[in-house]
Amino acid sequence: MSLPPWALDYPPQDDRKYPERYSGDYYRDTLPEDLWQFENAVVDGDVFTVRQLLEAGVNPNEALDSNHMTALMIACTMGNWDLIQLLVEDFEADLDGPLSRAGMRAIDYAAIQGYRLPNEHPITEYLKSKGSQHTWWGAVAAGDFPRVKEFVDNGQDLDEVNPVLWNSNSIYLAQEYAQNRIAQYLVSKGGTAVVRNCHNVDTHEMKWSIGRGDAYWYKSQKIERPGAGVIGDVYAPEHA
Repeated sequence: MSLPPWALDYPPQDDRKYPERYSGDYYRDTLPEDLWQFENAVVDGDVFTVRQLLEAGVNPNEALDSNHMTALMIACTMGNWDLIQLLVEDFEADLDGPLSRAGMRAIDYAAIQGYRLPNEHPITEYLKSKGSQHTWWGAVAAGDFPRVKEFVDNGQDLDEVNPVLWNSNSIYLAQEYAQNRIAQYLVSKGGTAVVRNCHNVDTHEMKWSIGRGDAYWYKSQKIERPGAGVIGDVYAPEHA
C-alpha cells in the first residue's frame, strides 16, 4: 500500500489558501490565523504566547496538523513539561477525548518517546495521575503490559490493522518499538506475526508496504493479487 494521500496532498501555490505559508503540511497551512500562531508557539515551546492565545479563546483541543495532533500531543512528543502543565492544569485540556489520525492520545505520544519511568521526565505517569489511559496502540507501543492485558481480556482484536502506523497489527507495532515482551505475549494469545516485505525500507513510503502485490517476486510471477493461485508451474502460497 502506498503512502496515504493526506501525507502528500499539496496543491499548487496559486491554489493554496495561504500561498505565503509552506510548512510541508497543507492541513497546518490552512489553519486560521489564531490556530496558526498557536501551533507555531507550541512547536517553538513559547509558553508565553501559548498562554496569551489560550486566554484569548483558542481551543486547546483543536487539531493542528494533518495527523490531527493537538497542542498537548505535540507538547508530549517534545517532552515540554511547562507546556504540558500549562495545558492540563491551567486550561484543562482534554486528555483522552481527542485522538490523532493514528488513533492515539497525548499519553501515548509521551510514552513512545520514552517520557516514562524509569527514564527521566515521567510525563506518562503524570498524565495517568490525571486520569488518562493508553489507547490500544499506545499501550502496545509503550510496553504497558497491564493495559495491553486489559484490552486482550476484553476481546481486543490482536490482528486489527492500523493504516496510519505502517499498516501494522499489534505484534508488528510492538516489534517496531522494541517491545519484545509485549510481542511475545501477543503471540501467545494468538496474534499473527505478519511476514511483510523483507526488502530494506529505503523510502518513507515503503514503511507501508506489506510485501504482497508490490513485492518483486509477485510481479515477476505475474500474480496480480494475493491468493491468485497457481500460475503455470509456480505455486502461490496464498492460494486458498
